[in-house]
Amino acid sequence: NVNKLSAFKKSSILGPITILIVIMLFLFITTPPFRQAYNITSLMLSAAVYVMVAMGASIVIIGGGIDLSLGSIVGLTGAACCLFIRMNVPLIPSIIGAVLVGGLCGAMNGFMVTVMGLIPFIATLGGMWIYRGILMILTNGQTIAVRAYASEEILNSFVKFGSGSILGIPIPAYVFIVVALLLSFILKKTVFGRNIYFIGSNPDAAAMSGINVPKVKFIAYIITGMLGGLAGAMLAGRLVSMPTNGGNGYEFEGIFASVLGGISMVGGEGGMLGAVVGAIIVACIRNGLNLNGIDAFWQQVILGIIIVMAVFYDTVRTKKARNAKS
Repeated sequence: NVNKLSAFKKSSILGPITILIVIMLFLFITTPPFRQAYNITSLMLSAAVYVMVAMGASIVIIGGGIDLSLGSIVGLTGAACCLFIRMNVPLIPSIIGAVLVGGLCGAMNGFMVTVMGLIPFIATLGGMWIYRGILMILTNGQTIAVRAYASEEILNSFVKFGSGSILGIPIPAYVFIVVALLLSFILKKTVFGRNIYFIGSNPDAAAMSGINVPKVKFIAYIITGMLGGLAGAMLAGRLVSMPTNGGNGYEFEGIFASVLGGISMVGGEGGMLGAVVGAIIVACIRNGLNLNGIDAFWQQVILGIIIVMAVFYDTVRTKKARNAKS
């Protein structure tokens, strides 16, 4: 039984990696534009935002929760970052400001879940509307442009952060790699990380063992919000603006990527490597569909079918893993 369980855990990450390799090889062979350098760069820039959102979604999912407000947090924090840049606040403080705004949104979600006792689905659904509404109020329903307001020096640093590259690799890719390594360390090597997995696997047992479950969940939501804030700053830097629908639907992209990356929807299983791989899979699928001229409406249908199948696979795999434990 132990060997069976170990095999299931390995398959949770080996499966997504295999899927990613197959998709990339298929697109490389069948879609010539996919092989072009400019497209690879564009793919990595898109993937960077997806990765940040997926890692945020994964943390609360591992802990047995969910966050439907991530897309709105991305939009709000991206707008906040643009507003800071427009006020000629230097790049690093502007990014930190966006991350703190995201952390505040995450704290609000955590408060609703842990103090008010709302189920995560309802709490974060409300958060989704609240943060999107605040974004609309701040922007008066208008896109926040940056170019005509910021100094040339700060604007150039903002553009470089969003779409610049070092040694041919986009800067956002370096950012998500560093963040992924840090989060992996936190989840695997710290008490907080172990508690998240324990709570996701069995919250009642975690509480009985002396773990402060509400506190751990609260912190998890704050971290998720902060990751959404960093994703918002990345997206804003890439667009050099933030439309009022910025980040719209990204919460589902994050959940989609998490499931594809082997993070179990029932909690207690998965890791940041899976979130990264899942996000790159999502970016590759979207990129491939766009390059092949697939209508946007049909893209939604195709992605919907894929996520249903992925969740179904996760359900079957989880049942088998539970049987292996018994």
